[in-house]
Amino acid sequence: MSVIPIEPTPEGIRPAEAADAPRLKGIALAAYAKYVERIGLEPAPMGADYEEAIDSAVVWVAMADDDVAGYAVTRDPGGDGVLLENLAVAPGHQGRGIGRALITHVESRAKGRGALHVELFTHEAMTENRRLYAGLGYQETGYAVERGYRRVFMRKTLDG
Repeated sequence: MSVIPIEPTPEGIRPAEAADAPRLKGIALAAYAKYVERIGLEPAPMGADYEEAIDSAVVWVAMADDDVAGYAVTRDPGGDGVLLENLAVAPGHQGRGIGRALITHVESRAKGRGALHVELFTHEAMTENRRLYAGLGYQETGYAVERGYRRVFMRKTLDG
């Protein structure tokens, strides 16, 4: 298995393995817990099946201090884009640039396969995420209520 070196996680970003699934679930539960009261229900990543995601999607993990510090789940929805379906960083590793490094990695991989854009969605009440994504060049493209979640859809056009 190759590891792609990045900063600030010198151990790198690598594809997720089946054995990572319990850690990814734990990261999701811890990272998204603060939003439960704010949005009135558990964010979808808290109930996700990470074994299934590793089998059916492209899942990247960021390593820091010999630990899985964060992850990104991406899917190919068809067409000319990539969907960044889920991104989380363990609370003990937040604030170190790991989330940004994962997003940069996803964008780079998407460009490498010829994608023209990366799409994602977040809950409208997750204002920190909306600000982060906007600061990275993502623009809000739409809004919808899906299964009780008030989603904000965002897209970033990848430079050629």
